[in-house]
Amino acid sequence: MSELACPKCHQPLIRAGRTYKCENNHNYDIAKRGYINLLLNPDKRHNNPGDSKESLIARKAYLDKGYYDPILHEVTHYIQEHAHKEMAILDLGCGEGYYAFKAKQILGDQNRYYALDISKEAINMATRYDQDITWIVGNSKNIPILDHSLDIIMALFTVVNANEIARTLKKDGYMIHVTANKNHLIEIKHLIYDEVHEKSDEFIRQPFPVIESYDFTKKVNINNREDALNLLKMTPHYYHIKKERRSVLDTLEALDITIDLRITVYAPWKQ
Repeated sequence: MSELACPKCHQPLIRAGRTYKCENNHNYDIAKRGYINLLLNPDKRHNNPGDSKESLIARKAYLDKGYYDPILHEVTHYIQEHAHKEMAILDLGCGEGYYAFKAKQILGDQNRYYALDISKEAINMATRYDQDITWIVGNSKNIPILDHSLDIIMALFTVVNANEIARTLKKDGYMIHVTANKNHLIEIKHLIYDEVHEKSDEFIRQPFPVIESYDFTKKVNINNREDALNLLKMTPHYYHIKKERRSVLDTLEALDITIDLRITVYAPWKQ
């Protein structure tokens, strides 16, 4: 069973050997690394959309150390408490694949796992974690998934499209959205910026009924320069460091950081 849909006509995709095909004869080959590229050219803003390779490598190195596992455990704990016998789960904006990989380890092999990112480089890296996850190069504005076929969407630190969320979730499905609060990584912000401005979350919140919403905060100690630098590089803040501030990187040895998040479970079907 597959929930994959053609990104051109949204008809079901059927696998035949190393190719997926829909009834309108749109064909998509499976890459040597095992992923499927369902990103249409009109969806691309440039040739290599998504996070840079440097950022992805840093993110993988940092997440592999387990620093953000408490966030993952919040998400998977909710899923476990509300689990069906078998579920179709999508990690939206999966990046290099760590969260999808670890979620599958925690939740079990009985579910069907999909993970999508607009970055081909990210998905290519993700395939090294687990070949049994369906890794997809695609756009969150045109999710190549059949209408009302997903039980759960995990969206951690990623922008989502409300129309696509409502279209792809089942009538009893839900999305777990993890977003940053004002004090998330506040220590890094103070290192980099002369003045820290609080941003509104008006455009992050989704227009769906909320099943549950709560703040999650935790202090994390990073005890070596390599991990601290990788954390910096996996955030947009690293690429906004002014020339006169770059000297802070030379003195960086360790870092105590604040995780400050809002975890929201949305249920579009309750509208």
